[in-house]
Amino acid sequence: MTTTVDLLDPTSNSAIVKLSTRAFPGVVLQGDTLHSLYRRANTALSALDPDTQSHEYNSLELVVDTLRGCLDVYEETLARHGYSLPYFEG
Repeated sequence: MTTTVDLLDPTSNSAIVKLSTRAFPGVVLQGDTLHSLYRRANTALSALDPDTQSHEYNSLELVVDTLRGCLDVYEETLARHGYSLPYFEG
């Protein structure tokens, strides 16, 4: 089966696309934007005390884990296709 992409709205750091295999459109973020969101969320998570702010910590931890998972796939895909990362880890 072939998947096609319909670009519904391009913007500078994201785009709205509709994959033929999905019912609803999605948002495509640039890799450096995804990385920035992950870093900011991770920084906010580290400022929370999991003992006294467990609800907030657990909620934000889920966001951080989801963003990290997206970044892992992004980084592995770029490496597999010979692209360098648009950001520095460190």
